[in-house]
Amino acid sequence: MRADVPAVRQWAADAGGAACGIARAGFVDDAEFAYFEKWLERGMHATMRYMENYREIRRNPQLLLPGAQSVIVVAFPYYHSGQNDGNLGRIAAYAHGDDYHDVVRGRLEQLAVRVRDNFGGETRVCVDTAPLLERYWAVRAGVGFVGRNRLLIVPGAGSYVFIGSVVTTVAFEPDSPCGMECAGCLRCIASCPGGALTAEGLDARRCLSYLTIEHRGDIPEGVDLCGRLYGCDMCQRVCPHNRSLSDTPITEFHPREALRTLTPEKIAAMNQQEFSAIMRRSAIKRTKLAGLQRNALCLLREDDK
Repeated sequence: MRADVPAVRQWAADAGGAACGIARAGFVDDAEFAYFEKWLERGMHATMRYMENYREIRRNPQLLLPGAQSVIVVAFPYYHSGQNDGNLGRIAAYAHGDDYHDVVRGRLEQLAVRVRDNFGGETRVCVDTAPLLERYWAVRAGVGFVGRNRLLIVPGAGSYVFIGSVVTTVAFEPDSPCGMECAGCLRCIASCPGGALTAEGLDARRCLSYLTIEHRGDIPEGVDLCGRLYGCDMCQRVCPHNRSLSDTPITEFHPREALRTLTPEKIAAMNQQEFSAIMRRSAIKRTKLAGLQRNALCLLREDDK
């Protein structure tokens, strides 16, 4: 095992990471993977069928990159204190700035280059889209722990973080897994507007983030979006670990001005050209214009009641 971990941590910090840790690549713990498979069997992933794919790779990242020895996990902060300004309060804070897939990938590519240049070996950058159990590896790498809201909580940085990983064939000295646990205040469970947080995990079928972003078609009958236009941060807003956070130093995650005044009325009247211009490099593109207008019309109907 190499002992050059401090250099990797510094490179992660240079890339904007709030925390960095390293885990030894290998099979996911049997109990943890059984929990994941049970969650799928219960249908709690709703229509996100892609989560059923590549199970063997999810079980072992060495299949993602042959010869992989280490998983470097970095948490990038995106919190900003103005998340309730204007119309921003209707939109999940992760989508206020540029698409994190592009931003985090670009920063991790810089880290991967430095690993290859200094230690040789191969690397693969993973940001959300690769079949990797990211929160599991973040815990194994000592970056944080999983809260009752099923989000990664990084000590000192809270849950407003994006997780990115660099899988590499370089064998670094691994960190100890994070031993902290959720304090169990249950505020996230009590505050979840859809009642999506259960003892079995997050039930996407009842989660307003899933329903306003991933779900296709009409919003199910009887569902109240509670003013949410795109995503939901309620379980984060009430979490004690998110008190007194500093604004992210990553400028790409600062809110874009156009979203502050983007009301449901404006969205309902928006055309494709306007949507494409405003949402350029934005994660909100995922729901497409039709999905965003569906949500906006639901909010307008709710306001009329």
